[in-house]
Amino acid sequence: MIWKTKTHEFTASVCQRTGKPCPALAQMARAMAEAMATATPATSKTFEVEGTSDLTHCTEGCTARFRAQSEQIRVYCGTSTDTPTEKLDAYGDMMFGPEFIQKSAGFLSEPPCAMLDVSTLPPRSDSIPYQVSA
Repeated sequence: MIWKTKTHEFTASVCQRTGKPCPALAQMARAMAEAMATATPATSKTFEVEGTSDLTHCTEGCTARFRAQSEQIRVYCGTSTDTPTEKLDAYGDMMFGPEFIQKSAGFLSEPPCAMLDVSTLPPRSDSIPYQVSA
């Protein structure tokens, strides 16, 4: 599922447990995007937040792992805490990235049950000059 706001593009996978998009995951990602946008003027380009959170509104009771940066946020649900974040990011690049990437079947022994990628959109220019001809 893909949706946009004025400032971000959200791309989410379907939950492998429920077979539907996860509203709890979407809600968390929207809140994180707003928090990172608020923090951006007071932080550097390298500012990053990483952690876990229980998705209390998830009917399956998932724990989400996330990494948030000013330009991108990734959230992975239902993964082991032993899985290195770098492996999850490589898996996310394979799923959400613009380039074709192949990984072996055993690359990630326990893939996320759901994932979400948030990309910051470039600022829009609302002052587009219009030419009127008679």
